[in-house]
Amino acid sequence: MRKIIIAGFAIVFLGCVLVYLSNPQKAESESLKNRAEKCAAPTFEVAYRESDAVFVGEVLSSEKTGDDKVFKFKVEKYWKGKDQKNVEVSVYETARFQAWFQTGEKYLVFAYDEDGKLHDTARCSRSKDLENASEDLTKLGEGKSPK
Repeated sequence: MRKIIIAGFAIVFLGCVLVYLSNPQKAESESLKNRAEKCAAPTFEVAYRESDAVFVGEVLSSEKTGDDKVFKFKVEKYWKGKDQKNVEVSVYETARFQAWFQTGEKYLVFAYDEDGKLHDTARCSRSKDLENASEDLTKLGEGKSPK
């Protein structure tokens, strides 16, 4: 009887493993969109090196588009990225995690380019509200104003 119980647990365990491995979302779990699910904020050096755009901007508006929330920023100064006065940054949202950028507030944003669009993992990025960004702003030095 004991062997039957152990065999039963083994079958259930293997079944769970097979279901997990065959889950199509697992392949997506390593995508940039899902970095927010399991990561920690990088150091300044890593964040700057891996970002395609680094800027200070004010959130003008936001719009929910599928699983993303798209924020329109008015850029005050930038260190990396295109010379633009306004940029849009998408943040992937889940039931557990909602983007924290707020309309009317200013942020230092570290964003990455995916398929020609800027994205921020927000919770896992180096992005932060301007009030808490003095250390990073000192490291960045004088930025450029968009034309």
